[in-house]
Amino acid sequence: MTISIQATTDLTELAREINRDREAIMSGATPPPGFGDDVVESWTRVQAGGNPSTVDDHHRERIGRDELEARRAANPIRHAIETLRRVFAASADDPMMALGIFDTDGVMLWRGGSRSVLPEADRLGLVEGSRWDEECAATTAVGLAIRNRRPCRIFGAQHYSRSLHELYCTAAPIHDPRTGEMVAIAGLAGPAMNMQPAASTLTAALSTLSEHEVTLAHQRTLAELRYRGCAQLAGLHGPGLLVDDDGWVAEGRGCTPPVRVAAPVEEMRQFVPGLGICVVERLGLGWLVRPAGPAGPVIAELDLDGEPAITVTGDDAPWRTVLTPRHAQILLLLADAGEHGLTSQQLSQMLFGDDKHTVSVRAELSRLRRVVGALVASRPYRLAPRVELRVSPEQRRAFEGPTGRRRAATH
Repeated sequence: MTISIQATTDLTELAREINRDREAIMSGATPPPGFGDDVVESWTRVQAGGNPSTVDDHHRERIGRDELEARRAANPIRHAIETLRRVFAASADDPMMALGIFDTDGVMLWRGGSRSVLPEADRLGLVEGSRWDEECAATTAVGLAIRNRRPCRIFGAQHYSRSLHELYCTAAPIHDPRTGEMVAIAGLAGPAMNMQPAASTLTAALSTLSEHEVTLAHQRTLAELRYRGCAQLAGLHGPGLLVDDDGWVAEGRGCTPPVRVAAPVEEMRQFVPGLGICVVERLGLGWLVRPAGPAGPVIAELDLDGEPAITVTGDDAPWRTVLTPRHAQILLLLADAGEHGLTSQQLSQMLFGDDKHTVSVRAELSRLRRVVGALVASRPYRLAPRVELRVSPEQRRAFEGPTGRRRAATH
């Protein structure tokens, strides 16, 4: 239960009642009905924390500017801030009301308010980068919303720290509609004696508006990414994805696109189900994600004169590696199969004369891919797009022998 505040409520008398109840509770009395179970439970946790100074003053912990900017950039609510500020400025009748948007750690990421309220907010430490979770600020609406994941309101002496007794504060969780995850808190605060009963309703409305704006911004970003990146996606010689900064997939080509992948990071490779290890390329508002096979034409020259070896050019710096006869044989089979590739059963039949050696085939392909990397793709096994395997016809005839398919040793 929480304290009921109506338009007819005498806030001065209410403040006296809460102060009387507070003193009694602090002395060990049973909390009266309606005082707020969540509030009393929070007080108990704060007292168990063992820092007696919090009863007089809340902590004023503040993160650095670089960390603040990083948290802002990573939070999906960044897309809703300007709309929130406009709506708040147009809706708040009380000039002493301040707006705060907090992350789920209780850090104030953004704030708003009139010139008349911001100096008092500064004095209390209600500034961007300040922390308002229970550990730092004791009992507040923001701290309770984080813990209990529902809207709440704290009035006057319900705050554990006396330094906040002249305030009221409201808070409501904000969820990412795409995942259902709580990603932020919308909060309002102002002088307790100026509190309007509609403050909680306005806070809930701002939370709902934030979620709506996140959805709209997401749709706009994906639509623009599809429009601007369609040519680059179509130009791939294989599968690929267009994704936004958070990893949401705008479009896919040559594959069944997942809904979301890990958020891309410049120059990092990442695993994408259905595509394997992928590389990412910055593309305006988002990223082009493609398998980590070669981006341009690659020539792989297979030398079968003596010990098999392969020399690769066109994929960064040229490189050369020695192969086993079996690996050389597999590369020839994959080259003959073309883009359709071969299954493990088909390779088993070609290499061993039956389809009962698929486990051995998969093991050999695993070893081969460790040697030649992204030159060989899987599902089915094939040469990666834009890889051309070259071999001297004379060397190939000598290697394969009269039957045309040399039964090479495994090692």
